[in-house]
Amino acid sequence: MVALTFDAGADTGYAARILDTLHANGIRASFGITGRWAEQNPDLVRRMVAEGHHLINHTYSHDSFTGRSTGRPPMTQAQRWQELDRTEEIVQRLTGASTRPYFRPPYGDYDASVNADIYARGYLYNVTWTVDSQGWVGLPAQQIVQRCLSLAQLGAIYVFHVGSASQDALALQAIIEGLRREGYSFDTVPEVIAP
Repeated sequence: MVALTFDAGADTGYAARILDTLHANGIRASFGITGRWAEQNPDLVRRMVAEGHHLINHTYSHDSFTGRSTGRPPMTQAQRWQELDRTEEIVQRLTGASTRPYFRPPYGDYDASVNADIYARGYLYNVTWTVDSQGWVGLPAQQIVQRCLSLAQLGAIYVFHVGSASQDALALQAIIEGLRREGYSFDTVPEVIAP
């Protein structure tokens, strides 16, 4: 089993197409949602929950908690909590669902202080990934497919992006078909990482 995860923090992009593809294939996935994206795309967030997908708190603004990828100072605990709480409130208001206890750090930036701060707010899992599609850096769809299939392994957590800058959505059907040919099945992060 593997988990397909999709980060939604930029533009609306291919989110509807990704949901259509997942639905057509009977796959539940996990979505790392920023609060700002949820505010801008409430119908898509509601659809994600209605179709059985799992939501991960990806902060409100997609700013780095450590500053490593942005060159800014690390956020304070209060700033980190505000980012988490604001997103959780938006998701609950829109869907009735909770992102707890799953957090995904913007840019993959975290350290021991981030883990301590999110844990204190009820986020027990810092969900990173084992396979990055690299769609966000501009790889064309065919190379995304090749990369994702060549790096497949039991329990893999894939990270894709819904934004229009990435061709992840265009590669998704071929990735699903290729992984199924190799004997993989799909589920959400909680199911894949369950002991």
